Amino acid sequence: MDPQLREIVDLAQVDLAMVYLALVAPLLGLIIGAIAGSFRGRVLYGIGRGLAFGTLGPVIFIMWRFYRYMVRYDPGTGYVGLHKMSVLVFNICVFAIVGLLLGALYGKLIAGRPSHPTEDTNQSDKTESGN
Repeated sequence: MDPQLREIVDLAQVDLAMVYLALVAPLLGLIIGAIAGSFRGRVLYGIGRGLAFGTLGPVIFIMWRFYRYMVRYDPGTGYVGLHKMSVLVFNICVFAIVGLLLGALYGKLIAGRPSHPTEDTNQSDKTESGN
């Protein structure tokens, strides 16, 4: 009665989940964006924002595949990426750069711009002068 130990989640299951995420996230972002935009009367803007956030699914999939490639084990050549400090540092740099770029992009997307910037500056001038 020797129980065979297995992993709870194997690599094939994670790969499949990442594929599903890459396929479903843009569609889900599109739907949620359309619904949220319809509440504000800006459906196309909501669809655009939802689709932009939905593209995180394919980005995560690409980054997962990149990571898997970098830390792979190749028995033919004896390459083990997980054991190399250079691979770790390179992964950290790539993921940090992608995170910064996505953060800047989505920060601009979320912040948006006022529809009439001249009205906003006029109101701030009125409050400062006491009118």
